[in-house]
Amino acid sequence: MSRLPPLLNSRVPTRVRWSSVAHRATAAFAAIVFSHVHGPLLAQTADIREGRIVQTREEQNRSRREAKALQLIPERRARIEAVLYKIDEDLILQRIFNPPRGFHARAGGIGEGGGFGGGAGYQFTSVPFDVRTSAAASLKGYVIAEGSLRFPGTQSESLYTWANGPFVEAYGRRRESPQEDFFGLGPDSLEDNRTNFALRDTFVRVSPSYRHGYLTTGVNLGYLDPSIGSGTDTSMPSTDEIFAPAEVPGLETQPAFGVIEPFVEFATLDRNIEDRAGGRYRVTFTRYADRDLDQFSFDQWNVDLRQFIPFVRDTHTLALRAWASSSDPLDGDSVPFYLQPTLGGSQSLRGYRSLRFRDRSALLLQGEYRWRVNEFVTGALFYDAGAVAARLGDIGRLERDYGFSLRAGSRSAVAVRMDVAFGGREGTRFLVRFDDVF
Repeated sequence: MSRLPPLLNSRVPTRVRWSSVAHRATAAFAAIVFSHVHGPLLAQTADIREGRIVQTREEQNRSRREAKALQLIPERRARIEAVLYKIDEDLILQRIFNPPRGFHARAGGIGEGGGFGGGAGYQFTSVPFDVRTSAAASLKGYVIAEGSLRFPGTQSESLYTWANGPFVEAYGRRRESPQEDFFGLGPDSLEDNRTNFALRDTFVRVSPSYRHGYLTTGVNLGYLDPSIGSGTDTSMPSTDEIFAPAEVPGLETQPAFGVIEPFVEFATLDRNIEDRAGGRYRVTFTRYADRDLDQFSFDQWNVDLRQFIPFVRDTHTLALRAWASSSDPLDGDSVPFYLQPTLGGSQSLRGYRSLRFRDRSALLLQGEYRWRVNEFVTGALFYDAGAVAARLGDIGRLERDYGFSLRAGSRSAVAVRMDVAFGGREGTRFLVRFDDVF
């Protein structure tokens, strides 16, 4: 018989020896299992006791990012940018040009051909009534003074918080425009026939109206007293030196007019200034009644449709406009040339001179793609098309232009607009204005 291992060959009782072996085997097996299952836990526990925690790679990366973020230095604005933000945040432009109450500066708004000019005004807005008055003059000798009174007034600084219900507005204006361009009537007028005339007029009206939500309707009841004289621009002939009175209705004599103008407007714009969403749709029908000569009574209707479509988080806007006007004389009468619709200049066909085309009817189509360069500058690509004729049905080929524009200002006002227009038959045009095109 082979010899047993010393452990089994000792003189310990058999039952005791096998019990000892079993205990030792169980302890060894438990030690192996425990080391595989609880080893990491024990190691982590040991690390915790030493003040350390072992992290996963994802946790380590997150910790590093958080630490780096705490060390970032806040971005500092450049000096010019900081000044612009200060102007915008403190509403400085609004306080200068359009405060709810008090005196303010006025830039532009003198007339399509008025040139550079400015002035001052005063306005007071309140719930019972609004008062607005201003006067301005330009380097070309244009002068305008106007004022209005409205009952009830503005509920706040926003146009769209006017209360629903009836309201009445009274308005008065005196205007002198000594260098208005005139090229002749009709779509075939020539640039070589450029002349100028002086227009002076006084206009007053009272407008009882009613507003409900987006809809406003009412009637303008007015009195217009115009007069025509020789133009003061010596670089070109006066209109009365080139054109005969028979060619130009109203050139020789001008009556006073009674004006009745029903209107309806539906506006869903998101804001009063710098429109980015919604639309404005306005229709008017005007009767001009000759009170003195019984020669120049006529009817005129206007349709002005504007739509603003935002996209790309409201930083881009597609702005569209369609405008049409037509004048119909009463039996045997004529439409005076100075009250006929015109095209050309900063508000319509930007590729042509101011007031370049004039006739009894006109059609204008405009489109702009606008995008925000930053908080203070907006860029635009534009396209204009339009034409005049004796009747809308006679309109044929449309005059066209296209170009680009930059507008600077703040959220409360457009301070300056610079347009460069191409595509017109009269070369490249550069325009600087102090308002938006539409």
